[in-house]
Amino acid sequence: MFTNYRKIIVMLSVAFMSMLVLPHAEAQLLKKLSKGLEKVNKTIEKVDKAKKNAKAQKEESGMTTPNSNMDGVASTDDEGNIVSGEIDNNSSTPFLTSETLFLEAEPWSVSNVYDGVFSVKRGDKYEFWKADGQKLFDANWESCTAGMSQPEFHCGVVAMRRASENTYKRGNVCLLYTDGRVKEMDSSWDRVTNFVDGVAIVITNASNRNKSFYIDTTGKNIYPGVSIDGTSQNSIRPLRDGLRAFVKSYQEWGYIDGNGVVKLAPKYKSATDFSEGHAWVVMTDDTKHLIDKTGKSVFQAPNSNSATSDVVDGRFYVEKGNDVCYYDLQGNLLKCFEEGNCFYGGYAYVTEPKSFGDINSLVIDKDMNVVREMSWEVVPSEIVTQHGPVFTASGLASVNCMNGSYLIKPNGEVVLSDFYNNGMMVKSFSPVSDSDYLLASNVNINDISAAAILKPTGEIVWLITESPRLCGPYRMGFPLFKSETLNGNNEVTLKAVDIHQKPIGGSK
Repeated sequence: MFTNYRKIIVMLSVAFMSMLVLPHAEAQLLKKLSKGLEKVNKTIEKVDKAKKNAKAQKEESGMTTPNSNMDGVASTDDEGNIVSGEIDNNSSTPFLTSETLFLEAEPWSVSNVYDGVFSVKRGDKYEFWKADGQKLFDANWESCTAGMSQPEFHCGVVAMRRASENTYKRGNVCLLYTDGRVKEMDSSWDRVTNFVDGVAIVITNASNRNKSFYIDTTGKNIYPGVSIDGTSQNSIRPLRDGLRAFVKSYQEWGYIDGNGVVKLAPKYKSATDFSEGHAWVVMTDDTKHLIDKTGKSVFQAPNSNSATSDVVDGRFYVEKGNDVCYYDLQGNLLKCFEEGNCFYGGYAYVTEPKSFGDINSLVIDKDMNVVREMSWEVVPSEIVTQHGPVFTASGLASVNCMNGSYLIKPNGEVVLSDFYNNGMMVKSFSPVSDSDYLLASNVNINDISAAAILKPTGEIVWLITESPRLCGPYRMGFPLFKSETLNGNNEVTLKAVDIHQKPIGGSK
């Protein structure tokens, strides 16, 4: 696979070099692309070397079967120096219990759990289920989400379009609530974003003219004095540090407070959410600045295309050339690394070149000290190259790579590893949701594809597949069961939910 990547890179390089005359702008683009290709090539070479070393070590140790229980904990030598990460078996793996719920549906059609609710798409319509096994709404709803993102309950509500049997007439948009209530909205409503911190954006299509406005969870038009362009899910932003980014029109971003009062005028070409009192904006002159809540610039990035991070734990990074450099809020350069991600919980993940070609990612603290060296099998360098892992409000990050799927803490401790046993697998973890669930979208049990909704502990709460065979019964000793979860039974059948049960909510 990596050989093929090299071939592609070489072909691209040759194609670019074949251009005999380049205008200045194209020359600058070529320079950037060349740097990027050098970085990719460098990573590929390191991965190849690491994979060969790992293979040799496995052959020497006689380990030929997959091991999915790696926690990435670094060991130390006699002097306390950090050495390469070792494999441990302390992390949990996904497991079924006698309480696991079973749902017949296509595995790809299921969402993660938000506000205690997940969606199932049947054909082009959605139904909704509560995590405890109760059906909330029948499959009578179509998506009306701006940006084509998956409908998700947030703040107890989601906007959906009532399904219509008339091909030439669409049903009205309604607000659905987690208690089963349905509120029908004006027929001019075309699209609605998911709710974020109690607010969503509605896009109307009256007289062939789009108009956007904010609503609260009751559907009330709020902030009427704020002119916005809400054509995508990215238009709706969270309220952070008392300020919410909004876009008036293309490349005109500003900030409003929780009452819809404009605090920073829409004069920025782009704007990030505030974090610890600071946000990144791109000015009209294409310079990128870190500003405080008054709009004052406290730091300027090398250029508008420089990758930057939120301010977290009083630290932020700025990409400078081929390096990722960390700064404090006084503008002091702390240290530069080859790659790096945003701080979270007092830690960040970085990589740095080593003479022996090792590509293990490192966990550093706020003082730039290396506190852990991760196994390349758990957090490979390509994850950090993409400025990952990304941690959610749960305090956990999902890592999916060629070697498996993992759920990790900011300090590098692995909480959950994927399950693999003789072809059976539970892997491809989604981020942990606000309801403390994650979705495993790549599940195979007895050669049958499925999806699983599970807790960070590894307990599979829902197993979703089209085949009723996976409902059981399962006998004692089946790999996906732990003996303590069988309640003394020698044979267990999962709890199949009735897909035709009467829902809590109606269609009206």
